[in-house]
Amino acid sequence: MNVEKLGEFGLIERLSKKIKVGAGVVRGIGDDCAVVEGPPMWYHLFTCDMLLEGIHFKIPPMKPEAVGWKAIAASVSDIGAMGGIPQYATVALGVPKRFRVETLEGIYAGMQRMADQCGVSIVGGDTNRSNQLTLGVSMFGRVERTRLSLRSSAREGDHIFVTGKLGNSFKSGKHLAFTPRWQEARAMADHFPIHSMMDISDGLSSDLNHLARASRVGAVVDAKLIPCAKGATLKSALEEGEDFELLLTAPASVSAQLAEWAAGMLQCGLTRIGEIVSSKQGVTLLQPTGKKVSLPPAGWRHF
Repeated sequence: MNVEKLGEFGLIERLSKKIKVGAGVVRGIGDDCAVVEGPPMWYHLFTCDMLLEGIHFKIPPMKPEAVGWKAIAASVSDIGAMGGIPQYATVALGVPKRFRVETLEGIYAGMQRMADQCGVSIVGGDTNRSNQLTLGVSMFGRVERTRLSLRSSAREGDHIFVTGKLGNSFKSGKHLAFTPRWQEARAMADHFPIHSMMDISDGLSSDLNHLARASRVGAVVDAKLIPCAKGATLKSALEEGEDFELLLTAPASVSAQLAEWAAGMLQCGLTRIGEIVSSKQGVTLLQPTGKKVSLPPAGWRHF
C-alpha cells in the first residue's frame, strides 16, 4: 500500500500504533501537542511543525520575513490550543547550497519577531543541505494542570465556538501574517470551563471531524452562524484551512456568559456555531434551508 492511498491521518494512525511511550506521558500522538508530566501543578507541552518550500511557501512572491513569522507562529498556535504558554523553540534548517544567505537572514528575522511577540526563546537547532528549503520548528511550553485543553474532551450538549473569521486565508495573506490565539485561549480558560479546544489549520470541516472523533461525539454546525472572512464563501470557510483560529467547546450553561464576555474582551471575536451531539448523529451541517447534511472532512490533505 502506498502513502497516497492510506492518506495523512491514516498514516499517522497506523504509525502511532507502533509507538510506545513511558509512564510520564499524559497525552501522546493525536492532539495539537504532546503532554508530559512536569513540576507540581504543571504539564510540559511539546509540538513540532514543518514548512516545505513549494508546498507551504514560495520565495518570491512571499517575503522571507513572513515565512519566518509563520514558522514560529504555527507552533505557538499549537501550544495555545492546549491552553499553554509557549517558551522555547529549536529550528531544523534544510537548505540548498546555493541558497542566498540574505534570504535566510530575512526568514530568521521574521522568526525572531514572532518569538519576541510571544515571549519565546529560540535556543538551538540543526542545519543540513537539502534539495529544497525546509524549516522544522520544535517548541516547548507549559500549562497548568487545571488549564489543559484536549481535543478529546468535548461533551454531548456542549456549544461549539470559533474565534475570529474563517476562509480566504491564502488570498488575503492571513496564512502568513496571523497572530496565534494563545493569549485568548488562556483568558477564556481563566473565566470559563473550556471542555475541548484545538486550532483550525486543516479547515473547519476537517478539524471539527478530528475533534468529534477524538471525543467520540457528533456535532452539528449552523451554516448561517459560521463567521466568514471578507471575500470568503461558506465552502472556503469550511474547507480552505490555514485560518489558525481556535475551535472550542464549552458547557451550554455558560454559553451566553462566554459570548457576552468575549464581545467585550476578545478583539478577534468569538462566535457560537453549533452544538456537540451524540456520536450516532455524526458531524452535520445545518443548511440555510433547514436541511441537515453530512459534513465530511474536506480540508487540506498532504496525500
